[in-house]
Order: sequence, then structure tokens, then C-alpha cells
Amino acid sequence: MFQEHTTAHSGVSQRMPLRIPLALLGVVLALLVLASLFIGAVSLSPRLVLDGLFSGQASSLEGTLVWQHRLPRALLAILVGLQLATAGLILQAVFRNPLADPSIVGISSGAGLAVITVLLLADLATVDVLIGDATPTMMSWLPAAALFGGLLAASLVLGLSWRTQLRPIHLVLNGIAVGSVLNALVMWVIVTWGGARTEIALIWLAGSLYGRDFQHLYMLWPWSLAGLLGTLALLKPLALLRFDDSVVISLGLRPMFWRAAAIAVAVLLAASAVAVTGPVGFVGLVTPHLARLLVGSKPHRLWIGSMLLGSMLMLCADLIGRTLISPLEIPVGALTTLLGIPIFLLLLHRQARGRF
Repeated sequence: MFQEHTTAHSGVSQRMPLRIPLALLGVVLALLVLASLFIGAVSLSPRLVLDGLFSGQASSLEGTLVWQHRLPRALLAILVGLQLATAGLILQAVFRNPLADPSIVGISSGAGLAVITVLLLADLATVDVLIGDATPTMMSWLPAAALFGGLLAASLVLGLSWRTQLRPIHLVLNGIAVGSVLNALVMWVIVTWGGARTEIALIWLAGSLYGRDFQHLYMLWPWSLAGLLGTLALLKPLALLRFDDSVVISLGLRPMFWRAAAIAVAVLLAASAVAVTGPVGFVGLVTPHLARLLVGSKPHRLWIGSMLLGSMLMLCADLIGRTLISPLEIPVGALTTLLGIPIFLLLLHRQARGRF
């Protein structure tokens, strides 16, 4: 998604010093983090929240709410948002398609099927593994299982597209087909699982931060770090992959190798996020476009802007989801989908009119 969509707006963004939009985004992100700490289903005064945050009295009500619920949720929202945004940015660059996101090559479906299958095979006696008191051993396996499922799905899509030299249009079509089959398998596994676990599994598949704590954060951050370092190494090749393969080869790059490497990094980022929250749609689709409007199309600007916006989107959706109809909670995935569908249709309309 590093195409130079040369619009007047992006031209202004390119000339604007990066520190200005980054400072604005950073301020908004900090305000959203504070709002996540101070606002919740249980009303606490700012003084009680600060006491709970700094006193270290985890046994108190305010300490429990802040340290075991609100703070880890906010930090997880930041990590998941930046991971999904980066994965979407990479896939849009690889596919040269502004509509690509982690679901386009079946990553989310493959990761979801793997996680659900692991839980079924483990024959867990309780449903808490998805939302609460899971054992650290089992929790630590979920990202690896999700990564395996995501890589398997992506490998299948790449294999089906190999004869066509991984051309973007064939990757997209094969990704949609594989993702549809995997989604059907996920539902089949859930139905055969049965019982009370079905309801919990469906909640997980809706994408939520409910019940997530520092245990989930510890599980996710190494994958975040690995994926972001991989993305940093891919920035220059991704900037060149927007050209035709003949041009890329003339510039000294192997397009198939770099395309496969980029997809592997995107799978790592998206699958590990899915393992923690369940599938959360449209974050990877929407944020690169919003970032381009704010910071322009240069790779490093676009990546930083996308990460900040992805984190902000997740924080905002989580905050609304747990306060709008409190004490009930709307899954964050449902809210990002409500936001993403109109933007997706707008992008589809623009693409049909040849504005991409």
C-alpha cells in the first residue's frame, strides 16, 4: 500500500513535517489511554483511579479494576491495533490492492480455526481458557497455534497462486476462496464442540478484549516485537513492490521472494493478534488509508501513522464497546466492522471509478 496515490491532500501531507501529525496522533492516543483507565462499567472518581494506579494496592477495588482489567486491556488494544494495522499495510503493498487486509489470504480464518481446534483437542473442562483463568502453559500455545493456522492458510493461497507468479489479482481471489472454506470449517468445529463452550467460542470469534489481562499481554509482546522488526526490514522492498515485476527485477529484487517474506511477517502479526482477541476486522483495511490522508504515502511515515491510528481505533472501539450499554459489552470486532464496512464500500466505489 505504498502506491503513490497522488492527490492534492496527500501532497500537502507529504510536505508537512512528520512531527506535527505524529504529535497530534500521540496526544489523541494518550487521551484515549487515559479515558480507558478512567471510564468503565464501574464508576470511579479520578482520585480513586490514580490511587489504584500508583498505590500498588492490588487488593483494593480500584487497584483491582485498574491493574487487572483496565490497564492490560488498554495496552493490549494498543498492541493488537498496531499489529493489525501493520499487517494490513503490508498486504495492501504486496497485493497492490487497497482493499486487502489480513482476511484476504485467509490469515484470520486460518488462525481462528487453529485456535478453536487446539481448544477442542485439549478437551478443556472449563471455558475460561478463552476469557480468563487459563493456565499459562495453554495460553502460551495459542499464538503458536494461530501462527501455524495462519501460515498454513497463507501457504495454501500462495501455492494456488504460484503458477501465476503470485500476481495480485490471483492472490486476492484465491485468498477469498480459502478464507471462505476455513470460515465454514470454524463454524463446523464450533457446532460439533457443542455445549456452553459454543457460546464462548462465538464471543471469541466476534473479537473482544473482555477478560484479557497481563497474562495475555506477556504472551503477545514477543510476537509484536518480532513482527515489527520484520516490517522494519521490509520497508524498502515493499516500496518497490508497487511496480510491475519486470521493473522490480530490473531494480535487483526478487519479487516472489520478497512477496512471500512480506506475507510471512503479515501472518505473524495478524495471527498472534487473533490468538489473543479473536478476529477483529477492518482495522488493517481502514488505518492505512486514514494514515495516508494525515501523513502522506512515504513508507516510514505511512507505517508509523498506520500503527498509531490502529491503536487509536482499537482503544476507541473497546472504550465504546464496554461503556455504551454497560454493564453489557459489545465486542470490539463488531464495532470495528460497523466502522469499516462504510469505508470499505467507499473504497470499493472509488476503485470501480478508477481512482486507485
